[in-house]
Amino acid sequence: MENTAPLKFWQGTNFWIAIFLAFGGLFIGFPEGEARNIVSAIFGLIATAGLFREKLKAAAKVDWKDWIRSPNTWNYIGAAVVAIVPAIPGDFFLRLRDLIDAILGGNWQGIVTALFSIATMLYFIIKGPKR
Repeated sequence: MENTAPLKFWQGTNFWIAIFLAFGGLFIGFPEGEARNIVSAIFGLIATAGLFREKLKAAAKVDWKDWIRSPNTWNYIGAAVVAIVPAIPGDFFLRLRDLIDAILGGNWQGIVTALFSIATMLYFIIKGPKR
């Protein structure tokens, strides 16, 4: 029998990938065209790799409910999509996760609140800034 102590939060791979993606997010807003595109692509690939790692680290059978509820899953989905489409705010994916949690939990008030938040974000993304 193996005696293993639980890992501290900074010892996990997901923590360091999230730190790396947050650091990369600082460079995505820079105005340099080609450099920004390259950095966005690199961090999008890292986020995608993290997403697949999160999915595949479960050994034999994947519990889809746990996977879709995992904050790490939404962290990686958000980083990958925002790297490709920078107009989407990062909070959009937090609201999607809230929506899924509310649906799986049968929380109607949470569903309505999450849908309202998502609709508001989509409205401002589509409408664009005032000119």
